Amino acid sequence: MSDLYIDTKELKQITIELNKLPKQIPQATAAALNRTLDFTATRIKKEVTAEYSVKSSDVSKTLKKKRASRSNLYAYIESKGHTLSLARFPHSPRKYSKRAKAVKVKVKKSGGYKTVNTQPKAFVQTMNNATNIWKREGPGRHPVTMLRTLSIPQMISNEGTMKKIQDAAAKKLQERVNHEIKWRLDKAASKKGGG
Repeated sequence: MSDLYIDTKELKQITIELNKLPKQIPQATAAALNRTLDFTATRIKKEVTAEYSVKSSDVSKTLKKKRASRSNLYAYIESKGHTLSLARFPHSPRKYSKRAKAVKVKVKKSGGYKTVNTQPKAFVQTMNNATNIWKREGPGRHPVTMLRTLSIPQMISNEGTMKKIQDAAAKKLQERVNHEIKWRLDKAASKKGGG
């Protein structure tokens, strides 16, 4: 599981600015949190897929969102998932080959293909209609172990990726707080002016 925290001190501004409209405070807070939550989920997918050779849909499957409401001003995104098979990433060869010298995998987009260094050497094999990268556990044909790498929560918690997501989310929260305050104050002013 990966934890991402956003400083919510900006939410105090809602209480200060809307002190004459106390009923609007929970609505404005929940709206700012939920918009930031949706933005952050999108940003997580963008940053992870920019760094790693995974699909946005794979990242989405690990995310669970808890939205804020007027009665519960708490929101979070959680990412849970298992380590991924090396075969989920671009790899060469694509299928079993006796002539293949070594299996190469591209986990990070910037890193290029890296050789899977195991003894005995790794191989690509399809079993039960699923192609995976395996290694033998001894001198015989069996047992074999499927080779795995990072989970998506680990990718999210990569220091550089996490910082980009947190910075963008904090900026978005500030933007949403300002919008919610302005929108509600303008609406109240137009009601006063119109009435």
